[in-house]
Amino acid sequence: MNVKLVLNGEECGEFPYDSIPALQYYCAENNLKFNLTEHTQTVDISSSLIGKKVWLNVQNDTFPVKDRLSEFVDTYLLPYGISVLTDAGKNLNKKEGDLYLEVSLSKAERVKPAINIGLNSKLNSIDYSKILNIYKDHIEFNGYKLLSDTGQVPHLKCTVQLSDTNDELLKQLGFLLTNCVIKSFIQNRTAHQLDLNLSSLFSAEAMKKPNNPLNHEKEKVLDKKEVEVSESEYEQAKIRRKNKMNPPKQPQAEVYFDFNLMPNRKTEKYSIKADFIIKNTGNTILYNPKICFRVNPAEKIEIGGQILPPEMSEIFSVQGETGAEGWKYSGKDWLEKAYATGEYWIEPIQGLEIHPAETTGIEGIHFTLENLNEQEVSTIIGFVYFEEGNFQLSSNNKIMITF
Repeated sequence: MNVKLVLNGEECGEFPYDSIPALQYYCAENNLKFNLTEHTQTVDISSSLIGKKVWLNVQNDTFPVKDRLSEFVDTYLLPYGISVLTDAGKNLNKKEGDLYLEVSLSKAERVKPAINIGLNSKLNSIDYSKILNIYKDHIEFNGYKLLSDTGQVPHLKCTVQLSDTNDELLKQLGFLLTNCVIKSFIQNRTAHQLDLNLSSLFSAEAMKKPNNPLNHEKEKVLDKKEVEVSESEYEQAKIRRKNKMNPPKQPQAEVYFDFNLMPNRKTEKYSIKADFIIKNTGNTILYNPKICFRVNPAEKIEIGGQILPPEMSEIFSVQGETGAEGWKYSGKDWLEKAYATGEYWIEPIQGLEIHPAETTGIEGIHFTLENLNEQEVSTIIGFVYFEEGNFQLSSNNKIMITF
């Protein structure tokens, strides 16, 4: 006996009834919704994004684009089954609201627009850097801020500084906000193709060539081998060949934790000894990495090891052949900022170069974690930012402990 299969509301054929357990397992592993209707012999599988509701609040006193930006976000989220409610400033604890998206536009005398991301405790463990990096040519990312909002609704605040607006910039900002909303729901798991509707995007019908008479003429030319190469095409081919032989300089790196967890039964605390590794996997030199460890909950995790306060870095640092070596915290008020935001920023004591295929990092970091309540989760996430080239990335893994 066969069962009809419906994916995100579209019929996609049939499959054997005895394959239902395998599909149920697949859906559970990929956070997909599974529903079997016995009397119609139909299985519905859909994305967990379908039915989500976002409260959108655009705050803007300078640019007359509030409705335009809201329209873009509403249009872009619609294919995912996510609806937008625009009275976001009211009734934030309503059960039907799954995310509060606050967008604040302000005027600034700067050439390139910039964005800051604010997160409350519901979203604090999510890393948006890969999403934001897509838009680095349009909007510069200026970092995270922990919001004091303790409401039941996850709160994402995007503060955008720009000197002027145009339709192209608003579209890019709409794309960025849409992806941030999806990331807020997907969180740190891998998105399934059903979440992003990639099945329909890459379907056979979508990939068909348009029925253009010019295509037939091109096929005739190819069959007769009457291909003429213009001078510009010849020059482009030479450039492609040159780039293949000498690939353009592109920064790439792998970043990860190597750690051990050691419980201390006497003090009811946990010690984590970690190395934070940075490996240059690109073909260009990486200069002066700035490292951020984001810990949550901030008040329950302390950091130690061979990282020096800035005022002591010159006195107590290890002296190598080229001078002071090692790592220091960034800024005089680094500790106050860490307690407030959960972010410890660290930089080399003096200039550091990481050549291609070279590995470096911080060794012997000590995180001390107080015992939490049951079902609480503590996380430590690492980020690296290279100011030259505006290159930033997050660690391939994170330290997570569930009590």
